[in-house]
Amino acid sequence: MRITWLAHLRRMICLGIASVIIGLAALVLVFCIPVGAMGRHVGGTADRMLEDAVPADTWMGRLLKDRETYTDAIMVQNAIEKIDGKNVFEHAMWVYHLDLDENVWTPEVSLRYLAGGGDKSVMHLQQYSRYWHGYLVYLKPLLLLFTWEQTVWLGAVLQICLLAAVLAAAVKTGVPRAGAAVVAGLIFMKPVLIHVSLAMGVCWVITLGALLFILLKDKKLEQRDAYPEFFCMIGILVAYFDFLTYPAVTLGFPLCVYFLKKEEDGPWKNVAEVISYSVCWGLGYVGMWSMKWVIADITLGTGTIKSALGSILGWTEAIGGRPRLSGALYTISLNLQKYESWLYPVLAALLLAAAAAAAIYAARKASPARALSCMPPYLLIACIPFAWYTVVQHHSGLHVWFTFRVVGVTAMALGAMCLKLFRLGRESCRNKLSQL
Repeated sequence: MRITWLAHLRRMICLGIASVIIGLAALVLVFCIPVGAMGRHVGGTADRMLEDAVPADTWMGRLLKDRETYTDAIMVQNAIEKIDGKNVFEHAMWVYHLDLDENVWTPEVSLRYLAGGGDKSVMHLQQYSRYWHGYLVYLKPLLLLFTWEQTVWLGAVLQICLLAAVLAAAVKTGVPRAGAAVVAGLIFMKPVLIHVSLAMGVCWVITLGALLFILLKDKKLEQRDAYPEFFCMIGILVAYFDFLTYPAVTLGFPLCVYFLKKEEDGPWKNVAEVISYSVCWGLGYVGMWSMKWVIADITLGTGTIKSALGSILGWTEAIGGRPRLSGALYTISLNLQKYESWLYPVLAALLLAAAAAAAIYAARKASPARALSCMPPYLLIACIPFAWYTVVQHHSGLHVWFTFRVVGVTAMALGAMCLKLFRLGRESCRNKLSQL
């Protein structure tokens, strides 16, 4: 059943309105939870989570040396904060926290100070109204029951279980190559550091959930012509839960699995689907995020719209006053430098060589035209990280310690294309043998 894009737009608007209502209600409700036990649970493991508990000269220390603690400290402090005289709706909209510095945020130092029983009267009240902070919907209840460290380990277990479920679903549904492509992309995201961070795990959990849904519910999505709404929903979830870490992964990985599962179409139709589904994702992402600004401004006069627009202009401006193209190349180089180990260039070279070999194999066994026809969507998806770095170059240049993970999309897209081409060549050989 195919419906018009106008009908899809109406569906997505309804989906967005429902998401805003549910998301706002959930935030207000979790701010009703008392924070006393949360503070005690955080205080018990704050030093261990904020300091390098593993010696830096060991292999584990080197592995964890770039572990994200700045954003994690913000998330945890937002979860345990309760400002006297402020109601739950104000907390949900403003998202208050106390900081030792009035002008420059010092979340790690401030959280350690609070955990040690520091005097709140000498701290400065700050707010972070630009984001939804949807992670508080699950983080506050978890910290009510578990320590900070235990919560991180629970998140790691969830990610491992979801990845195992995705790999199992890929085999079960007859597309094991999808699982292999996911692993190829994940390798370039430094997965260990994702598993030991609250902030870095958000986009990855959403991505794995989306992949699992595609693998298990692909036929229903096709029958209902619901893929535009599906990608819109992914964008909504990322805008609600994420802290602008590496959101493009939540678009690129599902697109790759979608094309690995679907039957071959014309190359231009496939390219049109990449573009249209990316637009749907963007509508969900930008639409959901901007609704937070509107609600906060209308209800409490927070000035969030002005602040958010100022931040967007800052994030997207050319880095270091360079021309935009030069700034984009500089930002890309900064992110690629995060792959400092010799292993990553070797893996990248092997991936490129495998893709070239697969293209030659498919061209010889099937035909050059058929080989070329299945490549465009994957090549376009592979460009998503570089488009992201070009558009959001200032933010990507300043936060390279986590934005580099978007390159995982390129690795997955090339791996998926490689596997698709090998399959094309193998099927062509089988067809020729069956005709003998």
